[in-house]
Amino acid sequence: MQEQDRRQYFRIDQHVSLELKVISESEISDHPNPTQFDVSPNFLLLSQLQSLDSDSSHLLRKVAEKDSNIATLLTVMHNKIERIAQAIASTEMTVGQSAIQEVNLSEGGLQFRHNEAIEEDAFLSIKLVFPDSCIGLLLYAQCLRSDSMGDGSHLTSVEFIKMPENCRMILARQIFESQAKLRKQQTEEPQEA
Repeated sequence: MQEQDRRQYFRIDQHVSLELKVISESEISDHPNPTQFDVSPNFLLLSQLQSLDSDSSHLLRKVAEKDSNIATLLTVMHNKIERIAQAIASTEMTVGQSAIQEVNLSEGGLQFRHNEAIEEDAFLSIKLVFPDSCIGLLLYAQCLRSDSMGDGSHLTSVEFIKMPENCRMILARQIFESQAKLRKQQTEEPQEA
């Protein structure tokens, strides 16, 4: 991806749990979705539900046009399913505070501090968990750079590759919700002062 294309994405600073493994390019060719992490079937539960939400949202709008009571009932049922799924996912998504770090995230990639240098152009499998929403994603990426910071860490930038559209939409939603939360906090701060 060209530098100009990468700059088109909104970027946010986000607290996540991040695990990564250096892999070969052939592993990406052999498996369309990352298989390098041992995760339970519930790991991707909320991600899959959000993907279904985007598939069904236009249908819900059409139902609402014809019968608002049915649309309300479907929305209530959706919220129940979402809460049950979040409760199930949260029991398996518990991550230690030490594993959570701040990253700079966009739909195109992320930048983070890592304790080891990663070779430029290396391929990676990434396990990304958003602790607040219990959403987990498994993604492929390629290292753009890994610069030594002088304190033993390396500022590493990666670009997501072969990302399914549903993962891109989930990332976009996470970024949008984080931006909205930040704007709300910024508007409330002057009132508190």
